[in-house]
Amino acid sequence: MTGDQLRKLRFLANWRRVLPTLVTLSALFFGFASILSTIESMRLDMPSLLARSAQFIMLALILDGLDGNLARWLKGSTDFGAELDTFVDFSAFGAAPAVLMYALLLHGPSPFWRTILPSAIVFSGALRLSKFRLVDPLRGQGGFIGLPITVNSSWIALAAFAAQVMYPESHILVTGPVSVVFQLFIIVMISLQLSNLRYPKPSNKVKYFAPAAFLVLLLWILSETYAAWIAAILVLGCLLYVLTGPIIHKHSALKRAEEK
Repeated sequence: MTGDQLRKLRFLANWRRVLPTLVTLSALFFGFASILSTIESMRLDMPSLLARSAQFIMLALILDGLDGNLARWLKGSTDFGAELDTFVDFSAFGAAPAVLMYALLLHGPSPFWRTILPSAIVFSGALRLSKFRLVDPLRGQGGFIGLPITVNSSWIALAAFAAQVMYPESHILVTGPVSVVFQLFIIVMISLQLSNLRYPKPSNKVKYFAPAAFLVLLLWILSETYAAWIAAILVLGCLLYVLTGPIIHKHSALKRAEEK
């Protein structure tokens, strides 16, 4: 066998691993792009850029779900990919929404809270991912232990996008009754991230992942007004998952036990 033939065989053997890794790196890029967009929003005093920051987080979320599915479909799962995914989760769904939250709170009355809440988002995300790596060798395939970090990041990003489009001058997520509910649920979610409640992993099932990916893509395709309504619907979806996830997981576990 010639050297060229050996190289072709190596390529054929490795492309199954390379493709999911490229998707993971794309998710990392958009998570970082969200942070840059938020910084640019603060630098230029252009709150409208925060909607783009939110879109980047949601795009990273879809790519993060796609890479794992690709790795399973192509039989290209690797330990390297699993470790890289953890860093993507922290940057795109821990740091990026925390920076976005900080930018939103610049319009609030409390510099102290402006520091505390984003810091709590980062700390909870780091602790949740560290726990995930240690106590969940299946990496969520049998259900998450604690609320997945992607839910809180989606809650922040989708709400920020909808609010920025529908009420660009009102800062409803920072002051007023809506802000109390919005920020209270952030506190609830980052607390649930560290809990032992079990949540299902819908992203590994095409019938759930595909519609969610389609709706997120609509945030880029539709006009801002329609996209904002889609975001508002997805916000309710996040809330529904938080409230019903443990019940659904328990029901699914009992069903699997009965089948065995």
